[in-house]
Amino acid sequence: MKIRFLIIISFFTVNLLGQQVIDSNGNSLLVQPKPKLVTSLNKSIVIDDLESFLSINVEKEEEIKAANYLNYLLKNQFGNIFNYEINSTIKWQIRIEIKEQDKSFINDQHYYIKCDLDKNEIIISSSGQLGLLYGVVTFLNFIQHENGTQRINLFDVDDWPSFSRRGVSAVFKVDQVEELLNYALINRIETVAIASRIYSWYKIDDEYKALLEKIKGWKDRYGGPRIMQSHNIYEKKKIEISNPADIENLLNVIELGIKHGVEKIQILSDDTPPFKFGEGYILTSENDKKKYQHFAEANTYLMTELNNWLSKYSYQSELYYCPGFYTYEDMHYGDMNLFKNTPWEDDAFKPLVRDLNFIGLNMPEEVFIIWTGPFVRSRRITVDDLNDWTNNLKGRKPFLWDNTIYSHFPFTTTPLFTAYNNEFPEDFYLHTAGNGIYINGDANSEDTKAAIITTMDYLWNPENYNAGRSLQMAMESLYGKKSAPLLLEFKEVELEIRKKIGERKLWFEADTLWSIIRKIRFIHDKNPFYNHLNYTRLKALRLQLKNSVPEPLSKENFINECLSIDIKRKDILAKVKLIDEKVFERVKSIMIPLPDFNTIQ
Repeated sequence: MKIRFLIIISFFTVNLLGQQVIDSNGNSLLVQPKPKLVTSLNKSIVIDDLESFLSINVEKEEEIKAANYLNYLLKNQFGNIFNYEINSTIKWQIRIEIKEQDKSFINDQHYYIKCDLDKNEIIISSSGQLGLLYGVVTFLNFIQHENGTQRINLFDVDDWPSFSRRGVSAVFKVDQVEELLNYALINRIETVAIASRIYSWYKIDDEYKALLEKIKGWKDRYGGPRIMQSHNIYEKKKIEISNPADIENLLNVIELGIKHGVEKIQILSDDTPPFKFGEGYILTSENDKKKYQHFAEANTYLMTELNNWLSKYSYQSELYYCPGFYTYEDMHYGDMNLFKNTPWEDDAFKPLVRDLNFIGLNMPEEVFIIWTGPFVRSRRITVDDLNDWTNNLKGRKPFLWDNTIYSHFPFTTTPLFTAYNNEFPEDFYLHTAGNGIYINGDANSEDTKAAIITTMDYLWNPENYNAGRSLQMAMESLYGKKSAPLLLEFKEVELEIRKKIGERKLWFEADTLWSIIRKIRFIHDKNPFYNHLNYTRLKALRLQLKNSVPEPLSKENFINECLSIDIKRKDILAKVKLIDEKVFERVKSIMIPLPDFNTIQ
């Protein structure tokens, strides 16, 4: 049975005289990410009377959810109201179609928008529900309000993402679910991951249950985006994999998520498990040590059990796993290159190779294995890097978890109003596991939102990505055309004060480091040689750290400069407040406080 939704396009300050299709050469479609292919029909529908309706024809569940989301967007932006009465005066209709078996679609997010002038019809079609939602978002940008009239510019669009998996982590809060999921859809975030370490893996937290109920409400009405559960199984309570009760508790938490709309599960064993030099990551209990040879075997068993459980109950959830070793810049060993050609080389590399070889050979094929590149924040990844880690995994390609939006500026991890910019091999999306990348960054955080938007811009259409243009569009979308340039000015001043404080602290702390290094020198003299070599490395490190910053000003001058910069950033935000007080309230928390001038060196 077909369902017909009617949207009354009754916009404010509209001249109510009639409806017509007009020639309108030079129409451009401003939408981010930029669609792959757009053809302007050089026509517009001018809507200026009460008989101007758009009927939306849908039938299947996925189509209804897309229609609901179109109504949601129109209501938010224009104050439109759905009318469910059939009216014979309808001039145009929107048809939303799911085409499940159509092979013309590259992936399930590929969508078409076709405008038929003969039938007065706009068709949004895709093979997947997410594709329909993205088509709806693009269509919203057909609508323009100019000089007291509303018009719908007509385009044909053929669009799909290059990276089909585009995830972002977020610190979910119950009262921000709607805002976050809408932000994700508008900006083409395919998956939002509930950040790990916030909610327990071994029990159902009340707040977590309330959060999942909010997510389910959104998913039932609108569908996407996809949601990922992330659990670090060595955080708060270290898992005992040989203990059936621990496995059952984890499955109970996961099952609750699946029943509330979670479609992806990530199990993390990084950073927090016990570690022993020469052995790598080690098991947490005597029972686990009796049952499993090593850490990797126990974790592989867990992921196999989880995969079998999903299959047993026909739960359609993707599985991701982050091992203890996920890069050559290890949590405990540090830069593992420093161990090469030393007596400790095997102590560093044997556990890594052992674990990754075992995981690659024995982990279920359905599981994506996380990797961050050669470093935790890899600003450059080559084909050789990818092949090397694939070799560690015995032929399995890793899935990239990208931490780099935290690595743009000195003395701060904020990605403050910054465009995504990394160096990858050409057609990188064809070479990574799962045709995707996940971005580690809090999508709820004000200083991260613009960076995330530009990241999705890149992942959707890397060939046409322009970092400067992308950032400008993101800033205007988030904060308005008048506030955007002021906030980019604020960014430079804010980074200036962070750098000034950081440089001073580093200069003096390098001296503290040197006093410790000198003690090591006198303990071992120059023998054995490798200890002396390590001492000289530490000496070089200290000199590099100290001389990477300028010699500090007098404390009085430092204080005066900090106060002067503080006045600048406050003056800029005062101008923002005059333009839009809501934007001011959102951004003011980004400012770091001034240091305690009484205690700083």
